[in-house]
Amino acid sequence: MDVITSVNLKKYYGQARGLEDATLAVRAGEIYGFVGPNGSGKTTFIRILAGLIQSTSGSVSVLGKTPGPDSAAINKDIGYMPGESFYYPELKVRTVLSFFARERGCDDIRMRELAAILDLDLDKRIDALSFGNRKKVGIVASMLHRPQLLVLDEPTTGLDPLVQRIFLDLLREEQKRGTTVFLSSHNLTEVEKVCDRVALVKDGKILLVTTIADLVKQKHKRLVVASAADLVLPGLQKNGGNDRESYFEYRGETAPLLNLLAGANLTDVVIRDATLEEIFIGHYKRGNER
Repeated sequence: MDVITSVNLKKYYGQARGLEDATLAVRAGEIYGFVGPNGSGKTTFIRILAGLIQSTSGSVSVLGKTPGPDSAAINKDIGYMPGESFYYPELKVRTVLSFFARERGCDDIRMRELAAILDLDLDKRIDALSFGNRKKVGIVASMLHRPQLLVLDEPTTGLDPLVQRIFLDLLREEQKRGTTVFLSSHNLTEVEKVCDRVALVKDGKILLVTTIADLVKQKHKRLVVASAADLVLPGLQKNGGNDRESYFEYRGETAPLLNLLAGANLTDVVIRDATLEEIFIGHYKRGNER
């Protein structure tokens, strides 16, 4: 069963493109990463999922229903965390979260559990919180009612590394409980750690949908080659460089690559597995060339 589906989803702000033909399907129980740089369309897509804005064209379904301003039936089963949350500054954290708990028909036990896990002081005023601690308030608010679907927009921005790790552990626990997670992020480390599948988005377009496991199976190699600005070999794609060295991407087994390089006039070459970030940068560059 697909928890989220979108087909040819478009959103324009006047002449400016927010999304262009965004098509994807998120399966029940998976952690799905929506990955891209700032301004790539991630927040626009999430705001459509949350029913906060309407698409220009195309279709979208969340838990079998169309999101919109009157989609209360969907909202009770969704935990939505925006990229930035604003609360009355003079209120205590406990007051804010107790309000959300009552609105969602749950008691304060879950609030206290989550606050303890994230080391969030419930008795502090909102205006006394750091940016990272305000993000914790948003995390707790989204998880209070144990929703079927979590929709999270850059949730770890501003969190210190230890809290980021604790948060990712929380997501895994929610997944074990059957929760589906839609995670918008530009942090490739966290995506690699928790996501089952990822969609790579740039300039409002989805460039790639894949699993982390499939990316690894493709055997991406990163080559650092000295004095090879003009190196052209089958299967090698140049991916940056400087005056001293050039960077190339290669997909495949190492033995054929070594045979290719044997006939080239090279002074030095380093071959290693590409990082997830380098793989994604390669896809971004190919997207620009289309």
